[in-house]
Amino acid sequence: MFVGKGNPPTSEFKTPKLTLKYEVLDMKKIDPDIFIKSKKPGEVILGILAGRFKDKPEIIKKVKKRIVEILKNEEKIIKYIDSISFLAGLFDIEIKVKPMPIQVDIRKTFLYKWGEKEGERRGIVKGKQEGLKEAILLDVQIKFGKSKVKEVKTLLEKVDDLNHLKKIKRKIVEAKTWNDFVKVIRDHR
Repeated sequence: MFVGKGNPPTSEFKTPKLTLKYEVLDMKKIDPDIFIKSKKPGEVILGILAGRFKDKPEIIKKVKKRIVEILKNEEKIIKYIDSISFLAGLFDIEIKVKPMPIQVDIRKTFLYKWGEKEGERRGIVKGKQEGLKEAILLDVQIKFGKSKVKEVKTLLEKVDDLNHLKKIKRKIVEAKTWNDFVKVIRDHR
């Protein structure tokens, strides 16, 4: 099956010892309604791969509508919404679940769950970075005076490596002079 732009590849593959011949099915030349009319959700989903690229948004709407008509179970619908989202992404098309005839809790889809976990992971890292930066600024104020905080704050804006921030935090305690301490921040690359 060929779903890309342009012309499909040749129907033959040759190696020095072997020649393979096969039929290449250009999905752009197949009417998506052939798939969409099916009563099997897996076949309906294939409709997204058929038809012309410029018709994809309309094809995807039809597929969503048909999936909801066939399936009444919310969990099964969510499973197929994930598949529709994935296939729509191949064509750089964003789908919206809102206009469907039934309500689907988007928070139950795998893409949402993956995004939520990734967001939580990034949030934890960002929280640690910001917390360390605040601790460093407080230590700088205590050890070197309030006048140095603004300078360090500007330098810390460029540092997002958690290990380097920990090194900076330790250096506050070890540094004998202001210049010893600032050198650690400036050496960050």
